Amino acid sequence: MSSNKNNTGLDYQILKNGAVCMYYKNGILDKHILWFTDHRFEVYDMNVRNWKPNNLHKNLKEHLKFPDYYGENLNAFNDSLGDMYNTSYEGLVFVFRCFDYLAAYDKKLCEALLDIIAKTSREWLLAGQKLIVLIQSTDPNIYFEEIGGNTPHWNNEEWFDDTRN
Repeated sequence: MSSNKNNTGLDYQILKNGAVCMYYKNGILDKHILWFTDHRFEVYDMNVRNWKPNNLHKNLKEHLKFPDYYGENLNAFNDSLGDMYNTSYEGLVFVFRCFDYLAAYDKKLCEALLDIIAKTSREWLLAGQKLIVLIQSTDPNIYFEEIGGNTPHWNNEEWFDDTRN
């Protein structure tokens, strides 16, 4: 993983396929998080194993440090996410570990959440800021429909099914 000056950085490799990248192995995810940290990205690393639809917004508010007036719904998430735009960093990375546990409760809600992040990512890119979401799953075969116009892809080290099994 080299510098992003020549469009070869990890950020470019992920964003060329959309804002959402999937992971199975935590070791690969941790290595990629380190790359983002080393390249001036602000990283929010969240284990969502015990999150459920009824406490999703409470947990997002806490982990992302949303204001007290956060409305705890998808519209409020969209608004608060937009407020996180910050040019003092190269970009922003959300990490959702054990995302398959939350998706097992309400996959449509998870897809809506990811869709909001993907839409915001496109908007930020137009202004020169990057927003990426890394979802880690304990299920090596998890699949999501289109998110923000793109089907979420596996990271380049786990692209093939046999590299996750």
